[in-house]
Amino acid sequence: MSFSSDIKDELARLQNERTCCRQAELAGLLRTGLMLRGAQGQPALLFITEHASVSRLLFTHIKAQTNSRPEIAGEKNPRLKKHVVYRLNLNKPSPDGNIQQFDHLGIHVRQEEKRLEYSPYPITSRCCIRSYLRGGFLAGGSIINPDKSYHMEIAFMDKGIAQEYSHWMEHFQLKPRQLTRKGYEIVYMKEGEDIVDFLNIIGAHHALMEMENVRILKEMRNHVNRIVNCETANLEKTVNASVKQVEAIRLLDELMGLENLPPGLKEIARLRLDNPEASLTELGKMLTPVLGKSGVNHRLRKLEKLASDKEQYKKL
Repeated sequence: MSFSSDIKDELARLQNERTCCRQAELAGLLRTGLMLRGAQGQPALLFITEHASVSRLLFTHIKAQTNSRPEIAGEKNPRLKKHVVYRLNLNKPSPDGNIQQFDHLGIHVRQEEKRLEYSPYPITSRCCIRSYLRGGFLAGGSIINPDKSYHMEIAFMDKGIAQEYSHWMEHFQLKPRQLTRKGYEIVYMKEGEDIVDFLNIIGAHHALMEMENVRILKEMRNHVNRIVNCETANLEKTVNASVKQVEAIRLLDELMGLENLPPGLKEIARLRLDNPEASLTELGKMLTPVLGKSGVNHRLRKLEKLASDKEQYKKL
């Protein structure tokens, strides 16, 4: 089972107590996934889904709200032998060729033109907007497993419906984006926080908690990695500086002897040779009297300058 399938199974089990919300969910399902196709030589309204739970939910809505019984047929996907696709024929074409209408959902069948036309579907309450968004996701939505990346999208066959769906998402301060891909209008989001908010809006609370757990683990892992990378970089910087300092001190010892250095420089030079892995703070604590980090750094820089400036050796 994919993450998207788990979400849709969870959503399909939700019970809308209000009649208006059940109608809004049906509107979201059909305005997103309904298509007009030929069936046995006659035009028919079809809804195709890969999810058994979605097909059962749509069947229940259609039966309850229109007093008709869609025909359901399960077909194996030729590309995936064990994968079943469910095809719902929302009406049997009558002898006169008329097709059931869904004008009350803003869906108008233009039978002669073999196309569907949409008018705005008015929604006034927030609970109905949630139900409409839930229906749209059930019909054409998907979310990538958050362990891999954050990406949610809903595919629409009509650009106007995609824009309408985006409008209702924005009603909850979401920020969806839109693109066209292979003839479909795609509404999508790529921010984990936005996807979590969307799951909360449509009522997928179990999936929300699962995704939040993944997000927390990812954030903790990223935080630890940042700390480790920072410490590694600092350690590398310290080691490189120590190597450079030791080379300078050995060069000075070779050219002039450490005994000829001023007392303060001689002391820090010998400490650095004996403790190449020590930090500046640790070196400072070994001095008598104790010296701060900036003081140790000043002395070591002076040693490096002496080593690089042969003219200085002649003056000492």
